[in-house]
Amino acid sequence: MRTYEQARAVALHESVSPSRPSWWRHCQVFARQCVGAAPFGDSARLAWLGVPEQHRHTSFPPPAGSLAYYGSIESGAGHAVFAVDGGYVWSTDIERRGKVDKVPWDTDFWKHPYLGWIDACRWGALPVQQGETLALHAPRPPAYRRGRRVYASRMRQGQRDSDSVWNLQVALAAKGYRLHHGPSGDYDRATREACAAFQHRRGWRGKGADGIAGPLTVHALGLVWVAG
Repeated sequence: MRTYEQARAVALHESVSPSRPSWWRHCQVFARQCVGAAPFGDSARLAWLGVPEQHRHTSFPPPAGSLAYYGSIESGAGHAVFAVDGGYVWSTDIERRGKVDKVPWDTDFWKHPYLGWIDACRWGALPVQQGETLALHAPRPPAYRRGRRVYASRMRQGQRDSDSVWNLQVALAAKGYRLHHGPSGDYDRATREACAAFQHRRGWRGKGADGIAGPLTVHALGLVWVAG
């Protein structure tokens, strides 16, 4: 595995004088090569899921020397980047198709939600900078309320300060559908869009993917639907 300085030099070199004709759709290969890791995961999503939970973190921005991941944990290839200091990451395909560029960590990576960063993979520890690691601690995930119950009467569009909506938001976030404001208990536009994205990913169409959480959606998210 490379040191942080070596990894940063590799990223810069690939941006200026790439070692291959195109990096198009090879983000995971690029990211792992920066840190000197052998292959792990056939895609960014599978690489993230294949790393033991104790080495996955959801704090942000990702610390220098880590690999950060974006996307849904349920489907799609996802996206991987190499994080450097100052809140920036080296990424493929963002500013130039098939090329490598340095961009802010919260760049719109095709609307992929931020999953988090890793400090190690199957090949060893990544060159995460210790100072940044100590400064970043993942917040404890918000707890479910009322035993994960979702009451039909408290799930209307525009509902405010609802424990049922809170549980929906926590469950969506756990699936990788991040809300900019975090769980609030308000069934707002962001919640409906996240819910619709989850439904669409499951292959539902029409009213089945309208962003309104009915019993099928609630059960699919691991929650308990309560009529009335």
